[in-house]
Amino acid sequence: MFYDKRKDFYIEFRDLRYFIDLVESESYHATAQKNQVTQPAISAMVKRLEEECGVQLILKKSSRAPLVITPAGQVLYKRAKKLVKEENSIKIEVKRANANNFRLGYSELAGKAWLASVITHLNQGRMLANIETKEENSHLLKQHLREGRFDVIVFSRLGGEPLPGIKTTPLQCYQYVLVVAEDGPLAQRDEIRIAQIKDTPLIMRHKRFLSRTSLDRLFAKTGFQPTKKLIVENIEATLQLVRQGMGVSYLMDIAVENVPGVKAIPLVPSQRSYCYSSLGIRENFIPNEVQKQYLEILKEHQDLN
Repeated sequence: MFYDKRKDFYIEFRDLRYFIDLVESESYHATAQKNQVTQPAISAMVKRLEEECGVQLILKKSSRAPLVITPAGQVLYKRAKKLVKEENSIKIEVKRANANNFRLGYSELAGKAWLASVITHLNQGRMLANIETKEENSHLLKQHLREGRFDVIVFSRLGGEPLPGIKTTPLQCYQYVLVVAEDGPLAQRDEIRIAQIKDTPLIMRHKRFLSRTSLDRLFAKTGFQPTKKLIVENIEATLQLVRQGMGVSYLMDIAVENVPGVKAIPLVPSQRSYCYSSLGIRENFIPNEVQKQYLEILKEHQDLN
């Protein structure tokens, strides 16, 4: 709410959302299309905000001239982003308040071993009926946690990664290793430098996976680029190709545990990278009594690994 001596006036969140879209798109037409309204509706929104704030927010000399956001408009834009984010958070938490279920997301590697013990505990307490679990990659888990699709996630993260809006608790540390065929020449090494695989095909995961992010950082650090590479989505398919001698891969050491036909070789100390499995909760999550019971069980398993 903005106060004026002549009157009280209230700015609607809808107008703030339109204004954010207008600043970011720099187009009345694009903003109207995105929000499924007319361009005059967007113009009216700007006029309402300018009247309520008592300052000019947008400069536009002609229909073809570029949009110019005034300093006042920039301030409103930044504050509006925070307000709209908080509005979304309120909606998420209010909707969850009356829910009798608990939604847990987990990543392919970091969550599986941990989840098995948690499920056993929940089964003993007859609490399985109200828990929903889903496997996704770590990037999606963080996004969907912020959007309210999950209450808690178990995911992988690299050290120093900022995670706005998410409170984390570390569970376990894993090391990225080169995965080679057990009967291949590289399997005889105690450690390896990334440049030593320049003539060997490198089987990599898609960019949306954390192991690929770590690998790309290693490339940037060392200047190394593989001459032969293959992108594979699935870890099981990756391990199968390595086992058949089709190349080497770069994965968390946990991916190779108890897998026949392949071996994990650490990189030299200066090239090693680590990954941390973590428990993630939305910062604004206010659990109800049912959800508190699940959270207590999860906390009991924080030191599982």
